[in-house]
Amino acid sequence: MEKSFSDIFKPGAYPQKTYVSRHSNGTRYTYEERLKQSLSIEGYLTYIVGPSKIGKTVLCENVIGRENMVSMSGNDFSKEHDFWSGIGKKIGIAITAGVSQETSAISNSEQRSTIITKNYFTTKDRVIQYFNEYKKILVLDDFHYAPSETQYDIACQLKEVIRLGFKAVVISLPYRSDDAIRLNPDLTGRISIIEIEPWKKEELVRIANKGFSELNMAVEKNVITKMAEESIHSPQLMQSICLNIGLLPEKIEDITEVTIEESCRFTCMNLPYRDVVRILKAGPSTRGQQRLKYVLKDGSQQDIYGLILKILADNPPLVELRIDELMERIKNNTNDNMIKQKKVKDSLKNWQRMLEQQGSLYQVLEWKDDVIYILDNMFLFYIRWGLERRDYGNR
Repeated sequence: MEKSFSDIFKPGAYPQKTYVSRHSNGTRYTYEERLKQSLSIEGYLTYIVGPSKIGKTVLCENVIGRENMVSMSGNDFSKEHDFWSGIGKKIGIAITAGVSQETSAISNSEQRSTIITKNYFTTKDRVIQYFNEYKKILVLDDFHYAPSETQYDIACQLKEVIRLGFKAVVISLPYRSDDAIRLNPDLTGRISIIEIEPWKKEELVRIANKGFSELNMAVEKNVITKMAEESIHSPQLMQSICLNIGLLPEKIEDITEVTIEESCRFTCMNLPYRDVVRILKAGPSTRGQQRLKYVLKDGSQQDIYGLILKILADNPPLVELRIDELMERIKNNTNDNMIKQKKVKDSLKNWQRMLEQQGSLYQVLEWKDDVIYILDNMFLFYIRWGLERRDYGNR
């Protein structure tokens, strides 16, 4: 049977045909070998950190197996504050149990029976017993989305149970100033940290090479390199760009750089960042006052917030930019040399405050120590290729 693009490229599922194993930075071991080693150490918590959409969960699926994982997200604890109750619900264990007592009241004319049911909460022991009996491993993804006080509580809970053989993997983003795992003194010496490095271009190229080989398609090297560049270190984006080539409305005979650009735009159609961009472009309220507009070298005009977005969307796509690099990009894009570093810093601080008041979808960047970190590669991809690209002029 002829294979289709959707059979091969799996941006939202385990990529059976295009899985690429990588070596841990600075070692001769693969990430798979490091995770296996970590899980074999009794009394240790495995902590996987790395940028968004970089394959942290897929790594766990490869090593642990989906059938052996109990997967939860930090979002699950935004309303469910009891850690063990949350896990109990996930695996189908009732968090309360009932004991019924029957009482009778007798009079000359009638007899009445009353059943009183008393509920009591089960302990975490029942959840731990389930995990140990069925050899399950808790994989807590997007840990940074849990409220900070809940993160600390979870870290304390895990510290107690990993000594009892409970296996857990916590997955989070780097750059977090409120890292409840690494900053918890009780976990010092009990954490196995696996830091997932951004994918290199040559590693992303291997995804496309494996996939197009499965499809018996010959694609020029420079075209695949272009795909890798636009994937912004993300295997998920690479999978999406490759997949959407096969989903474009017109039949593709030869894959060219023009095809790649069309696939990038097509990929953006289902990304949910329109409102995020709207909020960032609007900036904080000006109470009716108009912001100063700057003339860009492409002829467009932007206020400071539109300008910074345009700068972030520029080539080459970078997930980290120091303030001096931001200022150099501004200089290269404007005819106005009067934009001061303080104004840019103040604008980024405003963004930070605004986004902290929003939900998890809006946590796309972080401004810390004079560096702006793009926490969500797909957001950066969106402002480069999404419908809002007309707002930034030509790249």
